[in-house]
Amino acid sequence: MRTRTSLTLALGIALLSGCSLSTPVPQSTVQAPSQWNASADSLVWPQAQWWTEYQAPQLSRLMAQARTGNLDLATAATRLLQADAQLRQSGASLLPSVDGSASGRRSGNSGDGDVSNSFGATLSASYEVDFWGRNRAAVAAATANLNASRYDLEALAISTDASVASSWFQLVENQARLQLAQDNLAAAERVLAIVEARYRYGADDSLALSQQRALVAQLRANLPALQQQTLQLRNSLALLLGQGPDFVPGSLPEMASIHVPEPGAGLPSELLNRRPDIRASEQRLLAANANLTAARAALYPSIQLTGSYGAQSSVLSDLVSNPLNPWSLAAGLTQPIFDGGRLRAQVEISQASQQEALIGYQRAILDALIDADTALGALQQARLQYQLQQAATAEAQLAFELAEARYKAGAIDLQNLLDTQRSFFQSQDSLVQQRAAWLQATVDLFRALGGGWQAFS
Repeated sequence: MRTRTSLTLALGIALLSGCSLSTPVPQSTVQAPSQWNASADSLVWPQAQWWTEYQAPQLSRLMAQARTGNLDLATAATRLLQADAQLRQSGASLLPSVDGSASGRRSGNSGDGDVSNSFGATLSASYEVDFWGRNRAAVAAATANLNASRYDLEALAISTDASVASSWFQLVENQARLQLAQDNLAAAERVLAIVEARYRYGADDSLALSQQRALVAQLRANLPALQQQTLQLRNSLALLLGQGPDFVPGSLPEMASIHVPEPGAGLPSELLNRRPDIRASEQRLLAANANLTAARAALYPSIQLTGSYGAQSSVLSDLVSNPLNPWSLAAGLTQPIFDGGRLRAQVEISQASQQEALIGYQRAILDALIDADTALGALQQARLQYQLQQAATAEAQLAFELAEARYKAGAIDLQNLLDTQRSFFQSQDSLVQQRAAWLQATVDLFRALGGGWQAFS
């Protein structure tokens, strides 16, 4: 009768185990605008390997190296493994636990020499009926944390890609500026040779000679800083690739040979599915919501089923076949009565964590929308500034060539030539920097748009 009652009770509890508490997921109140402030060149989102649009094979090779060698990505991958193990650990609470034990004993009397053996084996099982859904909520929280770790890894990969492209463009820019500085130094030295010749023949005074020598010295003094910057940029790129200071990027291309793409952007409302950092924040909100459900369920009774099966025999071979093996099945209920408010405090902590996660989710959406809108406008301004600087540099070059010719003919003094030299040299340097800023603006927009990433789940 006791056995039948225990089985009936266990069956009833198992049938009721589908009942559970539920906590509605709070919804974000942030609404995406209908369109961007700056019009996009197209409504097509970037492709996953957006860096190929620059038509620079060396950049593509560096991207592949970073994906396999970057240590930050390797660290994030280990966090993903930890989250996966935590999910399996949480899932174990939904299954019964079974323990086994075995014992052997030999005893006797030294007086009569009688010796007896006894062997025993016991299997015990326990199972917590998830009546209120606490264990299922813990599994849901672990699943959401695992998904968040996956999205974090994707977001970090996009950030790493953008950092590699940015560092490489800066290295190309610095090489162009260094080459330009050397060319300008050679041009200034050529003018200096003319001034020195005119000075020898009395056509120029010592002031003119000193002024041109000062310009040459200043241009020569600019070279070490650019050379040091090249070293710093090369080491920064090496760190992104997981390599040491012996890293050699290879022969860098000319700045003008790098194609500047025109990234498109879809509708702002679509950005929520294009950035993994937003999806990660959403999963953290789901995890916090599940943790709140688990905390609330902890206030209610817990039901535990236990069972055991044992065997004893004086002969080891008869241990399993012994028909008199004892067994038992029981169900127990535990209700928290007084814990000093610990469980209630845990519910309040979980509620606050849920609100924090909701705020974080809303902030992630706003950050992404503003980031993309700002990057889109910055790209258009960078393109316009480069075009204007091109025109200014062309005029400065023409002015310098005319001034140099007129100075040779004695039509103008050296001061006019010096002014046009400085203007032309500065304009050339600004043009190189502005083209690099244009390239950097495209990288920022690719990153802000999610780097071509898209979730399919």
